[in-house]
Amino acid sequence: MFAFRFDTLLDQRRHAEDALQLELAEARQALAAEQAAWRDAKQAINQCRRDLHRAQQERFRADEILLYPPYLERLQQAIEAQARRVAAAERRVLQKRHALVEAMKKRKILEKLREKHAREHQRGEAAREQRAHEEAAAQQYQRR
Repeated sequence: MFAFRFDTLLDQRRHAEDALQLELAEARQALAAEQAAWRDAKQAINQCRRDLHRAQQERFRADEILLYPPYLERLQQAIEAQARRVAAAERRVLQKRHALVEAMKKRKILEKLREKHAREHQRGEAAREQRAHEEAAAQQYQRR
């Protein structure tokens, strides 16, 4: 019976990898939400610009038209802030992906070590079995 002495460590590495996969999935979802908010903000400013252009073409009241520039400026600031949040979310995704890749490498190293030890154990068992067969055959030959 083969027993790998690092099985508990291998299990721990697998669990750590699973946890990192979940963290990466959550980071990707957060990134998607931030990107959607950024797109929405850009659509809002574009719509506001179209409304301003239409208002200027249709000769709206001047006091209404004067409300647009400060609002457009606030929207632009919101877009810039959202772009910073998107960049931060992208960095988090990259960090989580890097951590997951490192965890996968550590797990694969242990799995390869386990496979190597299993092959060595199997070869040792095969050699012992072969010696036992040879010894039994030699004893049987000596009895004749």
